[in-house]
Amino acid sequence: MDQRQTFNDNNELLSFITSVSNEKIKASLLIDKEGLMRVEGVITSIDKHDDIKNTSITIDDKDKVLLKEIIGINGMFRSDYSEC
Repeated sequence: MDQRQTFNDNNELLSFITSVSNEKIKASLLIDKEGLMRVEGVITSIDKHDDIKNTSITIDDKDKVLLKEIIGINGMFRSDYSEC
């Protein structure tokens, strides 16, 4: 059986993203933005929003990604996403 690390909600995801950002680790993201795509780089900012799913991160000061678009980051995947 295939096992993978998952996050259950956007609060867990934001906590993991904050850790990756603080440690300046390269982030490898799988996002669903009008289709699946990959984005890689260093998280240069986190723009928190009252509605957490609309919180965004910026990768390498150029790519902006909403939390609700993130399917996976550095080997952790959204628990309710079965396409991975």
